Amino acid sequence: MTKTPSPESTTAPLKQRDGRRSRTIETRKRIVRAVTKLVQEGKVSPTAEEVSARADVGLRTVFRHFDDMDSLYQEIDQELGISVALMLQMIMKADTWQERLMENIEVRCQLYDSITPFLISGQVHRHNSALVDSRFQRKVELERAVLQHILPKSLQEDTPRFEALLMMLSPEAWIRLRRDQGLSSEAAIAAIHVGIHAVIAPQKT
Repeated sequence: MTKTPSPESTTAPLKQRDGRRSRTIETRKRIVRAVTKLVQEGKVSPTAEEVSARADVGLRTVFRHFDDMDSLYQEIDQELGISVALMLQMIMKADTWQERLMENIEVRCQLYDSITPFLISGQVHRHNSALVDSRFQRKVELERAVLQHILPKSLQEDTPRFEALLMMLSPEAWIRLRRDQGLSSEAAIAAIHVGIHAVIAPQKT
């Protein structure tokens, strides 16, 4: 006669698997948090050893959760992409397109200041990762779509002016103003406003 397994005997293995899964998820989060903190502190390309020490896990554990460091950077970049998308697609409340454009500039600059270390880190790794590079391209297309949504058709169809605006509102331009030219956030925004107003001003015939 076949003995029916007791509820306790079938539940125990399930609890063990759930426990292992929870530990795996938590360890992965610790590794991602470690990379995030290191990049925020200026380590644009932290090593596996640095990640291991900061996460307080073994070096083998780092590579067990991520095939290599590139996979880890890709996961960080994915999280960054979500933040960028949410910020850039915020609903503008101003009445005119000019006011909405200025509002969008404020949102972008606030975002860029908070994620500059990750943008620089991504630029470092995009040349060695097709996935990271493709996500940079998608960010540009998102920035393009947001700008098209704000601007009137006349400016959308004026390719030189539109592309100039897209470039001036890029994270790369912001990083140049803030880090390389040494401007404060307020001075950098003022410089962008000067350039934007010059481009959107009615063209003389």
